Formats: sequence, C-alpha cells, structure tokens
Amino acid sequence: MNRLPPPRRFLHRSRPWRQAWPDVLLGLMAGLALLPACTALQGITRALMLWGVIALACNSRRVLLACLLPAVVLLPGAVYYIHISGVPPGYPLWLILFYCSVPVVMGYVAPVLPWLCAWAALWSGLAALYLSRPRGVVVPWSARWRLGAVAVLVTLLVVPVMRLWHSLPPTRAGTENPLVAIHAHFDRAWPWSLLTGYAAARRETWRVTAMARRISHEPVEFLTPPAPGARQVIVLVIGESARRDHHHGFGYALPTTPEMDHLPGVVRFDNVVTPFDYTVGAVPVILSGYDRLRPGSVPGHDLVSVFNAAGFDTWWISNHPRLGPYDSVIGAYSEQAHHIAYTTVQGGVMSRPVLDERMLPVFDQAVAGAKRPVLIVLHLFGSHENAADRAPPGFAHLGSAYDNSIAYTDHILARVQASLQAHGGESALFYVPDHGVRVNECSGGIPAHGDVRAAYEVPLYFWASPDWQAAHAPAMQAARANVHAPFTLASMPASVLEAAGLAYAGLDRGLSVLSADPARPRRIVHGDSAANQNVDYDHSHDDQNCHIARD
Repeated sequence: MNRLPPPRRFLHRSRPWRQAWPDVLLGLMAGLALLPACTALQGITRALMLWGVIALACNSRRVLLACLLPAVVLLPGAVYYIHISGVPPGYPLWLILFYCSVPVVMGYVAPVLPWLCAWAALWSGLAALYLSRPRGVVVPWSARWRLGAVAVLVTLLVVPVMRLWHSLPPTRAGTENPLVAIHAHFDRAWPWSLLTGYAAARRETWRVTAMARRISHEPVEFLTPPAPGARQVIVLVIGESARRDHHHGFGYALPTTPEMDHLPGVVRFDNVVTPFDYTVGAVPVILSGYDRLRPGSVPGHDLVSVFNAAGFDTWWISNHPRLGPYDSVIGAYSEQAHHIAYTTVQGGVMSRPVLDERMLPVFDQAVAGAKRPVLIVLHLFGSHENAADRAPPGFAHLGSAYDNSIAYTDHILARVQASLQAHGGESALFYVPDHGVRVNECSGGIPAHGDVRAAYEVPLYFWASPDWQAAHAPAMQAARANVHAPFTLASMPASVLEAAGLAYAGLDRGLSVLSADPARPRRIVHGDSAANQNVDYDHSHDDQNCHIARD
C-alpha cells in the first residue's frame, strides 16, 4: 500500500528564506557601502577591488559585514558631502577637520547630524543581530585559490599607484605633496577616499608646518633704522593668471584696462617675466625671491616678516583658498601677517572663491584704520580658470571671458588706488600677476595653465601718491627710467622694500625696479617637463606643441 507523503508545513516552506535573509542584509549593506563610489566608474571599480581583497582575505561573512558597517553608518554624511562638493569625502574634508574650530566643524555637520544618528542606530542594531550568530564563509574556495585572487587584485591596485608615483614631475614629488596625486587616484572610491585623504591631509599639515619653519625668522639687520611712526601705506597686489599681452595699457587692441589707462602717474614695466607658469612656484618668488628650482636658492627673509621687524602693521587679504595642494605654500607666508583675512567661502579652507570685490571692504578697513606704517598684501583670484566665473555680468562686454576678467581686475585696482588716494599721505601700490596662461595656444580657445612663452610675460604696474613721490623723487625718476628694463618676479621684494624706504644686510637692492642702477641677471624660467625645466627666457621660443624651449 502506497503511503501518502507527509503534509508540508509552512515553516518548512519558509526555511530557505529564513536561512537566506542574513545574506540579503549583507548584500544590502554592500550595496549601500558602494553607493557613494558610483559618482564615477573608476570609483566603483576601485572600491569593488578593495572590498574584494577584504572579503577574500578574511573569508568570513561576519568580518565582512563588520567592515562594511562604518561605511554604511556614514552614508548620509557621504551623500550630503557629495551634494555639496560633487565628490565623496576625502582630502578636502580632512583639511577642514584639521584646521577648523569645533564650532565651524559643527556648522558643517549640523544639517545632517540628526539623520546620521538615526541611521547609525538602525544599522548598528541590524548588524548586532547579524553578528550574534556564525554566518559562514564568503566563498567556498580553497586557501590557494583565495590567495591567488587576492594577489591579482592587489597587483591591479598597486601597480598603477607605483606607476603614478614614478611619473610625478620633480616639482610634484619634491617640494609639493605627492600623496595628493595618490589620493586623486582613489578620490571617488568611497570609503577608501577617507583613508587616502587622511594620509594626504596629514602630509599637508606637516608640509605647511615645515614650510613655516623654513621661512627665515633670523633677526633682520636694517641698513638704516626704520623711521618710527612715519605714516605710509604700501600695497602689494598679487594678481592671478593675467598675461601682459592682454592688457590694453601694454598694447593690447581691446580696452581691457580702461580705468588704469586713465590714471595719472601710473608706471608700467613692460619687460617683466615670471620664473613659473603656476602659482605655487611664482608667489614665493614675489614674496621672498625664493626660486625653489634654481640651484643654490634657499628661503630667506620674506616681505611680511621684514615689515613686521620694521614696526609696520601687516595685513594679508586673500581670495584664494587657505589650504590645499596649490595653496598651502602661500598660506605659510600669510601666517606671518598680523591680520589675516580670507574672503573665500568657508574661511578659505579648500573652498570656492567669490568675486574679488569681496576683498575691498576689508582693504578699506585696513587703510582707514592705519595708525602706523602698514603693509597690505592683496591676493586676487584674478583671471584664474574658469575665467567666466571671475567677473560679474556687468563686465561681459569684451567678447571673451578671459578679457572680461582682465577688465574686472582693472576695476579692482582702480578701487584700491582710489582708497589710497582718499586716505592721503604717503602710499605706494604695486600690481603684478604670478603668471599668465595659454589663451589660444593649443588650448582650443579655453584659457588654461601651460608653459607657453607668453604665460611667463606678466605686467607690472606701479603707482605712488604725490606725497610719496615728493619724499622719494630719485626712486620715482628711476622707476620711469626702468620701464623697458628686463626684470623678473625676483625684483619684487627689493622693490616693495625700496618703496617703504627699507633695506637690510644681504638684500640685493639692484634687483629693485626703483633702483638707479638695476641689475640684469639671467632670466631663467621653468617649464613643465624635465626637457625645459631651466630655460633662458631671453633665448627661447615656443615649440610646435606650445611649450617654451631653448633657442
């Protein structure tokens, strides 16, 4: 007699689902952990490879889920950060955390903090339930197969990083932060971008500390003791990415400098070159004469420190980020000033610039409040990429965004001069950009950094009040006589000090544009590759690929 099969019970039917649901939780957490990496294909690929190494190396579902938990818990914060910046949290975020006060940091996280806490409680509870029981292996492979797979993934991750490290140019692997480039390789691969970003940011904080330490703090031996209490205002305006041949005052066809063109007494030096085609190299030359690629060049006294020693009040007003791979070097110099103001969004920490006019009220305050001699350094964002973002709509009348940005800088300079003139007394104003850019040379008409010859040719303006001219008549006469003389940015420290009537032992006063007997050193400029790293500008040309080359 055939026996009937026993009736199926509901629990038996549901047992496969009950056994599988922890794996559903593990898969869901894996998906959530990978979600922020989906901003780019390279991000998701590298994140998957790194998670694969962990999964295969431990081969435990419980260990894998425990590793996934922090990434899942931080997901709301990562999504919020991506909404603000467009990339997963990494290097810029760590700089904010390292350099900002607790209230500023709380201001960043306050909008997402309640959601983050609730989310963390939910997933921590689910993870605790999962981790309370054994869950088995991730893959049923032998140890040899898993070891081989791990070796392949590690090779695919490490080899490109090593190639990247060895391909960094000398200026990047030497005095700059090479870990920034390594982080950029993983900046989309959340949550690993947090780890590489931390390493790069820690290196950056160390680098800034070391740079500040290298800036000379030895006593300054003045040749003539500074006159106590003499009221004067010396202003150094450092421009950005503005090449000389796009300034109408230097012969450009379009009216890009209408206000400075009509300013009486402006002296234009039309034969000045910068050693570098990028900011991080050029600005230290303006401030201290230090050319880090020139053999034998060492950091010496910087302008701000010398003016401090002379009893001047010193201001640094900047529209650049305060920290970052291209800004920390300048930040080390700015920290020497008595008054520091960054007008960029979020206090200058890896943030976007605003229009340069945001600096003017701070500048007016510095001039109006001057009770003793004062040095003011203004660091404009000028014509930096993207040029279309550097001027308000009212200046969009010259046909190209780059020329519009030059015209806007002209307006800023006119406002600065007007403030000095309204203040009265002795005052002097220098304006020089750090470098130029490619405009039409191999750039498709889009202004961009590059070592074309014209990018090394910068304008230098000098204006002085009638009182200053009366007190420094020989220097003013020398300035007018030197308008065609060859200079480099290394002339700026001596020039600014000469305008203030200061000189110290060891300063080469012949470098000054206000010198009656100016020196004429070789003008060595540095290209972007090993082949043209040291080029005599006066014996150079552009090659067919728009790079400066030796004649």
